[in-house]
Amino acid sequence: AGNVGEMQSVDTIIRAAAELSSDPRVRFQIVGEGSALERCRALAAELGASNTTFHGRRPLEEMPRFYARADAMLVTLKRNEAISWTLPGKVQSYLAAGRPIIGAIDGETRELVERRDCGLCVPAEDWRGLAAAIRRFAADRDSHMRMAKNARRGYEELFSRERFFDRLKELLEQV
Repeated sequence: AGNVGEMQSVDTIIRAAAELSSDPRVRFQIVGEGSALERCRALAAELGASNTTFHGRRPLEEMPRFYARADAMLVTLKRNEAISWTLPGKVQSYLAAGRPIIGAIDGETRELVERRDCGLCVPAEDWRGLAAAIRRFAADRDSHMRMAKNARRGYEELFSRERFFDRLKELLEQV
């Protein structure tokens, strides 16, 4: 879900989807738009990623429905040292929704997912590794609830409104 641009490396998802196209347990729902959307659609058609649906941009109020239907959420970014220091905003939304995260990503996001045990990660742009991680996730249904609970707990401990105001109050008291 989100921007389908160059830095988001959605082509990594498409290549992994094509690798998994014969696995009936795995479907990809891509929600969003951006500069790379048409190229990603063309790549999906070229590679035969028939397990991939592009929904385009959807109203914000529809997003909870998409999240609720997902077993896991995907995060991919280009391999880039500077960008690896960022935490995409969608990660907070995924954690708040209590959804495991599967990522082909480096840096801060990967560290968060691994430290909080709320998903699986492989290096950025590693579509073969992403396909393998998705296959492992699909085969290990017992881990889904644990990862989902850890995701929600991670959100509450790190990003919730209460945590934000507690931290703001601490900083103001220091000043």
